[in-house]
Amino acid sequence: MNLFKQSKRFARDLVKKLDPVEREFNTVYPMIDTVEGFLKSPIQERWFFSAAKRSPEKAVIVEIGSFKGRSTVSFGYGCRGSSKHIYAIDLFEGDGGDYGTEDFQQAFQHNVQRCGLSQFITALRSHSLEVARNWDKPIDILFIDGSHEYEDVKADFEAFFPFVKKRGIVAFHDIKGKWTGVIRFWAEVQASGRLTEIGQVSSLGFGRKI
Repeated sequence: MNLFKQSKRFARDLVKKLDPVEREFNTVYPMIDTVEGFLKSPIQERWFFSAAKRSPEKAVIVEIGSFKGRSTVSFGYGCRGSSKHIYAIDLFEGDGGDYGTEDFQQAFQHNVQRCGLSQFITALRSHSLEVARNWDKPIDILFIDGSHEYEDVKADFEAFFPFVKKRGIVAFHDIKGKWTGVIRFWAEVQASGRLTEIGQVSSLGFGRKI
C-alpha cells in the first residue's frame, strides 16, 4: 500500500473512532453478533444501527422479514433513549431452506428481550400484505427482506411505500447474488425515479423517497 492510500485509510479510521454513533455501535455489536442471521457483518448491522440512530425522535421503522432478530436488534439499539419504534413483520415459520423448518418466534423474542430492547420492538406475526391492509402509520424507515420472489417483493413495496414519509428511507436486502427477484425489482425501483440518494452496502440497497 502506498503512502497516499495509507494516509486515506488512517484518516477514515480516525473519523470512525471519533464519530459518537460509530463508538456506540462498537459497544453494542458484540451483543448483536450473538443473534443468528444472514447479514454481511458488521457493515450491514452498522447501517441499520446508524439509520435508526439518525432517524427522527419518534420514528416508525417497519421491517418485513425478521427471522431471529439480527437486523431487528441492530435497528433496536439505534432506538435507545428515544420514542422510536420498530414493527417486525414475519410469519416466523421455517421454509425448509435457509430458514429450516422450525417456528422461530420464540428465538426472536428471546433475542429481543436479552438485548433489553423489548420496549422498542413489536412483533407482528402475520403476512405482510395482511398487515398493510390495516396500516395507518407514517413510516420513516421501510426495510424489505421477506419473500424474495419478484411478485412478493413488488407487492411489499407497493403496499407500504405510500406510507413512507417524504425523505424516508426504503431499503432492500439481497440485491445481489442468487436472488433474481429482488435484483430485478431493485433495478426497477431505481429506474422509476421514486427514490433518490441511492446507496449500497454489500447486498443492501437503499434510497430516500422523493
